[in-house]
Amino acid sequence: MVRMVEHDLVLSHGVVSALRLLAALPILRFPFVGFVMALEADKWDWFWLGEGAQSTAAQLEYQELDKVLDLFTLAMALAVAWRWGDRTMRRALVGTLTLRVVGVSTFLLTQQAWLLIVAPNVFENLYLMYVVFRIVAGREQMLIDRTSMLLVGAFALGPKMAEEYFLHFLDRRPWDWVNLPVIPDAFEPRVWVGIMYFPMLLVVLVLAGRPVKPAQSRGSPSP
Repeated sequence: MVRMVEHDLVLSHGVVSALRLLAALPILRFPFVGFVMALEADKWDWFWLGEGAQSTAAQLEYQELDKVLDLFTLAMALAVAWRWGDRTMRRALVGTLTLRVVGVSTFLLTQQAWLLIVAPNVFENLYLMYVVFRIVAGREQMLIDRTSMLLVGAFALGPKMAEEYFLHFLDRRPWDWVNLPVIPDAFEPRVWVGIMYFPMLLVVLVLAGRPVKPAQSRGSPSP
């Protein structure tokens, strides 16, 4: 990435799209690591394309393609999650992915950015929380009562709505809006990522540490 920036090297939309699609396939074999790899590809594609130096029209064109590529990644994740034992979580993933598909499709037809805010990519956070829970807790059932549903739902939804608001309403990133003191500019994005994901990790750890009823302890999953 550093060499590409130094030498002003960029990739075509076709090459980056192929990389994004290929990056999503390992999810089928490695549910956690594969999903993280796909998210990394999604993060760096903007730089691979050199979109910051492109015209506004070119940037908007790729943003639309990016949303479609995101849906492919989510579909791969749902194919994996469909085999897991928490029926409530499966329904939540299907519902949030359906909402996102409707939101993205309507956005592409109308170009109304607010649709992406009311239909945020909550699936991504739900999937990450659940796959980490399975690894940490060693069991399938995470959403076992109303408290767990409210905790997971709130901490999955809140950060995503904020992210969509920054990206599609303010048209900027949090680190462009608030300058964190002492922290070097190059590390600010990582700090904001931590601010977004750390509360979700805490919720997962709390739920993983709750006492297990006999009916919940059957069927230890593989990561």
